[in-house]
Formats: sequence, structure tokens, C-alpha cells
Amino acid sequence: MATLEIAHLYIYPIKSLGALALQEAQVEKQGLAGDRRYMLVDSNGKFITQRTKPELTRFQLKAKEAGFVVLDTITGHEKSLMNNVALGELISVQIWDDHLMARKVEDGWSAWFSELLQEIVFLVRLTEESPRIIPEKFQTTLVKESSFADALPVLFCSEASYEALENHMGKEVDRLRFRPNIIVKGSKAFEEDTWKQISLGSVLLSGAKPCARCQLITVNPQTGQISKEVMAKLAELRTFGNKVYFGQQFVPEHLGKLRLGDQITVQVRQYAKY
Repeated sequence: MATLEIAHLYIYPIKSLGALALQEAQVEKQGLAGDRRYMLVDSNGKFITQRTKPELTRFQLKAKEAGFVVLDTITGHEKSLMNNVALGELISVQIWDDHLMARKVEDGWSAWFSELLQEIVFLVRLTEESPRIIPEKFQTTLVKESSFADALPVLFCSEASYEALENHMGKEVDRLRFRPNIIVKGSKAFEEDTWKQISLGSVLLSGAKPCARCQLITVNPQTGQISKEVMAKLAELRTFGNKVYFGQQFVPEHLGKLRLGDQITVQVRQYAKY
């Protein structure tokens, strides 16, 4: 049996904006440290994503000590978001069916994004004072909350699953269309759907459910251009019931640090919960 190991690690510090590729990452209760702790919301506090605003792909991120840089690829403007940035008032925000309070980010961030997007938006940060609680059936003894990810804290995909889709399409697919946190190599295609519990060094993750996909994967993460072919071809391979699946969502059971090349051990398997 092939050795399972971490091939890629990604975080998306601001929901639906660019990715940061990492060499190592700390696993916290809400997922990988720094992943989707920030989010853009409209004037009513509702979350904004590439599903309805594919132009958000214009904002790419670059790593920086103690923070990161947001680059607007259209205007060339950039702004550094530091980990110690001042936070302002609590406001009510909505992400899917969840309603919670989040802190406005100061240092002119909301005005910066509003000017570039030509509409009133606010950049907010998730804080411990108002956690985002996940459904009880997905909670572990350690974790009862998530980040601003669509659902659960950690998303796994496999190289073999991408290759199966690419073989079906006859072309390469940008991995970041699927917003993975961890890409694993050494598995069979879609095998990750059956992992109920996995260990990665000191980290233990519970496989909660396969990830149902939406039109977000039709957005090219570099250009914002739409290609419906990606969803259409994936649907031919991976439709169960009325949903199309790719990747597996996990919830932490034991925290620790992950590094590229770390081996993965499947502790418990299950039938996929489509």
C-alpha cells in the first residue's frame, strides 16, 4: 500500500480571496491557523464570496512576517494586514444560515475594499467572544466551532481525485478551484471520502462528511473567468442524489502542527456519507 502524505497545505486568510501556500501549519480548533478568520460582508452584514462576485479573485495574497499582503491585481494597490491589527465594534454578520457577531477590522480596511469594489463592504474578523458553532452531529469532544469556511474546519482533497477529474476532462484543473486546506498524495481516487478518522503526527482529525460542491468551482481562481465545464464533468463522475461531491471535510480531535511530507495514517474507515 502506498504511503499517504501531505503534498500541499493552503490557507485562505480572507474568505473567498487568494490562497497562501504553506510549508507547515498549526491545527487549531477552528482549523488551520489563519484560515478564513477574516471575511467581507455587505452593508447588511451578509457574507460575500466568489459565487456571486467572481471578481474577488482580483485580490491575491502574499505571505509577510506577522501577517500578509493583499494585492489588487487590477489596480496594483496593496495593503498589509498584520496579525495585531486593531479591531473595532462588534457587528451582526450572516454566513449561510449562521448568524453571529464579528469584529470590524480597523486601519482603513473596510474603506479600502469598498473603494476598490465600488460598494459598501466591511472586513470583519472572527473572535472567541462569538464563536461559530457547528452542528452537534459533527462536533468532537474537543471542537464545537468552525472558522468562516463554508461548513467545517478542514477540507481534504487528494492528488488522485484531481487526476481522475483531469483524465475525465482531458485537461488540467487548477487545484485551488476547490479551496482545499490539505492535498494528500498516495491515495486512490476519492478514497478520502471513506476516512472516518486519520492521524498526522500528533494531529487527529475526524472525517465528518464529503464536501458537496457548488458553482464556486466554475470560477478560475486566478482570473475570475467562469467555466461551467468543470462542474458538468465533475457531475458526470460524482453525483449522488442531487449533489456533486469532491473532497472530505474534517473536524479536529487533537491539535498540533502539520508539515509538508507528514505521513497520514487512516485509523478508522467508513462508508461515504453521501
